[in-house]
Amino acid sequence: MSRRTQTTTTGLTTASTLKSLQPVREEETSKNPDIYLPDQFAKEQRVNRGRRAYKNYVEIENTNRQAFKGIESLLSSLGQAVGLGNIWRFPTMAYTNGGSSFLIPYIVCAFVFAIPAIHMEFVLGQYAAKSPPAVFRRIMPVLEGIGWMCCLVGAIIGVYYMILISWIGIYLANTVNAVRLSKCNNQWNRDLATTCYEGIMQKKCKVPHPIGVNMSALSINDTDKLMYFHGRCQLPENRTMKIATEQFFTNFVINPSSGFTDFSTINWATLAAVAICWVISSIVLIRGMKMIGKLSYFSVILPYGIIVILMIRGITLEGASDGLYYLWAVHDFKALYNYKAWTDALTQICFSLSIGQGGLMNIASYNKKDYNWYRDAYLLVICDTLMSLLGGTAVFATLGFLANQRGLQVPEVIKEGHALAFIVYTEAISQMPLPYLWHALFFIMLFLLGMSTEIVIVEIVCSCLADRFTYLRKHRWVTVLLVSLTFFSLGLVMTTDAGYYWFDLYDEYSAGVSATVGTVMMCVSVCWLYGLDDFRKDMTEMWGEAPNKVVKWLGPASYIWTIMWRFVTPICSIIAMFIIAWNRNYPFKEDPTKYPPLFDIIGWFVASLPFFAIPYFAITNILQFRRMNIPRGAFMVQKQHPAYDRISEGWPEWKKVIGDQLPDQEPGDDDIEFVHGDEEEGEHEQHSESSID
Repeated sequence: MSRRTQTTTTGLTTASTLKSLQPVREEETSKNPDIYLPDQFAKEQRVNRGRRAYKNYVEIENTNRQAFKGIESLLSSLGQAVGLGNIWRFPTMAYTNGGSSFLIPYIVCAFVFAIPAIHMEFVLGQYAAKSPPAVFRRIMPVLEGIGWMCCLVGAIIGVYYMILISWIGIYLANTVNAVRLSKCNNQWNRDLATTCYEGIMQKKCKVPHPIGVNMSALSINDTDKLMYFHGRCQLPENRTMKIATEQFFTNFVINPSSGFTDFSTINWATLAAVAICWVISSIVLIRGMKMIGKLSYFSVILPYGIIVILMIRGITLEGASDGLYYLWAVHDFKALYNYKAWTDALTQICFSLSIGQGGLMNIASYNKKDYNWYRDAYLLVICDTLMSLLGGTAVFATLGFLANQRGLQVPEVIKEGHALAFIVYTEAISQMPLPYLWHALFFIMLFLLGMSTEIVIVEIVCSCLADRFTYLRKHRWVTVLLVSLTFFSLGLVMTTDAGYYWFDLYDEYSAGVSATVGTVMMCVSVCWLYGLDDFRKDMTEMWGEAPNKVVKWLGPASYIWTIMWRFVTPICSIIAMFIIAWNRNYPFKEDPTKYPPLFDIIGWFVASLPFFAIPYFAITNILQFRRMNIPRGAFMVQKQHPAYDRISEGWPEWKKVIGDQLPDQEPGDDDIEFVHGDEEEGEHEQHSESSID
């Protein structure tokens, strides 16, 4: 057990003394040095005290903070960024916004919004080597709530995202039933409210003279409505038709009730799948970021290999060219004049790369000080976009094959969101040669993409709690168990028969507005409160001076980024925030029966919940510093910030006096040893070694 040494602070000036010092100009110091006796005394007290204490703190902290090796940092970032949305959200979004022309606003938004935001998150995390709340607290304690807001956004996403992964797990467990899922002779097809039909059989009704149909008795419009069910081609009339794969998803996987507030039973299959998924993630998380970094070699690289295989298989299928035509060969440049294409590109970038959620900042905190984060910012966007392009090509090639098999046009088989994977793609796989192989590969890829994202999301919350509470940092398994059980409990509502509607609530309201607000607050904090000059010096400390003019103007500390951070990125975030908030349909999905007004009320509460962290921690820290008789300390860079010595050298004398009284420790540092300023250097080094051991 380590020995604790508390730093004693003597000779603190009173608040009235500090107040009297503030109006005095620095020129008067040279004329009459006697009037600055309190300041001179404070200078004497500053000799090595705060600096040696902080140096010891950094040494211990760097030992405790595990560092990534090789490309583990990049792979972990990709693990959070590259997710399920790359496979089923990006392709349909590109299709509805002009096809290949959608890449223009997407790439523009990537360079003017995504890369600057990622760049800033990486620098903040890597330089401070702490989780988001601690990063912002060190910049200014009143800003601590920004970090907790990011943490809460991640927590909300983590609750519902695991439900989605559990559905993928159910499909993965049903690999042996890959063909049966597209048939109408299963137990889950016995739905009296709907009529099942098999997609592969619909081609029988698209021939000029379907067997058993009196074509002379049908109008031209009726012939297009013919569907094959109950053994023959006939008109659906008043029946509600559902394809077999949709009935499996509806009747077995989610089994929905009549509406948002209608609770009656538990979906035991989903509950069991969620529990298993949480056990898997907890085992990985208990091992820490070192385990996550090693696992990323498998969980991140393998999905890229699988999607390439699926893409090659897709483009070799009959009819694949029809699907690819609708995605890439169509150029609707008129869509570029529609604000929807630009806002969709911006929201997709924000959603896909997890910007403003604190995850990238937390991952960067495990980097070595001289790690090349600037390269990773570009590679992250490039690799994420590459997965979207590969996924879009694989999906639409397969949709072209499905349309060809069913005798339909490609737009007739396209669905948005998770229905694209669970219903349409599953139907297409069942009609391929070797369906069990392609089913397994597809859902293994989705499971790895989803689980790698979920693990990093939960790690954000664990890191934030561990940095704040000493006990949780010492007992990581307690932290992981506490967070996992909490998230599992909050997600239980989504394992009921009303759970699908609650999943829609979280999916609709969880990340959009909150993530953009997080980006705005991050830019404002760094650019207007901390200062871009100091921020660029932080980067220089980690990476060194620019070796030539090219790096100076295009490198990480370039003034180009100053313009982006100060104006472009926050303005884009604000625009996206208002459009996301404004561009909503009420009632949700235009179905007031299933989604009553209470749905949107609770949804907006969930969306706004993270915002309350900002005023709460601002007020809490202001009151805390008032109790220490240094109220202005809540608005100053703290001693624990790596650049404190450099920044404090430029402070006026009255501010240095206040800085001298700032606490040597921050919340969660009770287990860290600090030495008195008058201890000898040898004692300090011996103390550091014993503390680390």
